[in-house]
Amino acid sequence: MKSQPPRAGHHSGDHFADAVDDAAALRRSFGIGLALCVFNVITGAMLPVITRYGALNLEPLLFCAAAVSIAALCLAFTLYRRGELGILIDPEYLPRLFSISIVGTVLTSLALIYGLRRIDAVAGVLLLQSEPVYSLLLATLIVGERPSLRQFAATATIIAGIVLVLAGGGFSPAYAAFLVALTPLFWQGSHVVSLKVMPPLSPICLAGARYIYAAFVLCGILIAIHPGAIVQLADWGALAVVISTGVVVYFLGTSSWYAAISRLSLAWTTALVVPGIPLLSIVFAVMFLGEHASRREVIGIVIAAAGVVALVAGADPHRKTTPALEAAEAIHVPLS
Repeated sequence: MKSQPPRAGHHSGDHFADAVDDAAALRRSFGIGLALCVFNVITGAMLPVITRYGALNLEPLLFCAAAVSIAALCLAFTLYRRGELGILIDPEYLPRLFSISIVGTVLTSLALIYGLRRIDAVAGVLLLQSEPVYSLLLATLIVGERPSLRQFAATATIIAGIVLVLAGGGFSPAYAAFLVALTPLFWQGSHVVSLKVMPPLSPICLAGARYIYAAFVLCGILIAIHPGAIVQLADWGALAVVISTGVVVYFLGTSSWYAAISRLSLAWTTALVVPGIPLLSIVFAVMFLGEHASRREVIGIVIAAAGVVALVAGADPHRKTTPALEAAEAIHVPLS
């Protein structure tokens, strides 16, 4: 009897097994990505609270310089292991990387800590929700994007939440509130500067440049202005706060963000992480600082967070966005 030729689908069992394995891998990747998002929400929520604590209990310059230096050491080791550390001194990239560091880390660190020295963390959290407004404004003016009506409405909602608290005198003194409100503008400004180098540089390379160069600058300022403040690190409690800020909030927060967006879409990750940060920050402010949000502040934060959700969800998936812009957006860890 002649043998029959193999029928189509003879190896369907193998294909089915491969499909099951692929589905399991996708579920595993999603689960890891979701856990990383949750961790990023926690570290992002910690930033204004722990910065407020550092501003009240340590010399602000010391807190900034020490925490950024700890993160810089972690990132320098990471870049060394990846073989990318030498890129930071490449003459082709050095001027732009240094500019990114000044705008994205030095100015943001100083503006945030000196602002939070005079206004509470709850008010600071609300002011930091202005970041998507700056992002939309810069994308429109510099990159040439055309926002939708839904994006305009969402932006107006964010502004309404901030104005609600402003009308009630919730931001005082004004100069401190202004410093905190400038912080997201500096963050977004660093994205614009980074457009020319991403690609070819990786997000972790730019993050390393931000912290490493900033560590040198901030330490130089500290030595020039308040060299005696370094003795505060002899206190084990102060040292623990600085190390936890540098390692957990800055380094691990940055690493978890990049790991999350390598498994999940940037838009979906942002939609999950960004709105959760201000609400958890209020909880942390109550738990660790003893602050209590007023009803007006809670309402304002909820309104602003709703605007952030609508802004992210309202982005047109077919809107033309350059790959460089997407890469620049990806380097930004929410609230850091």
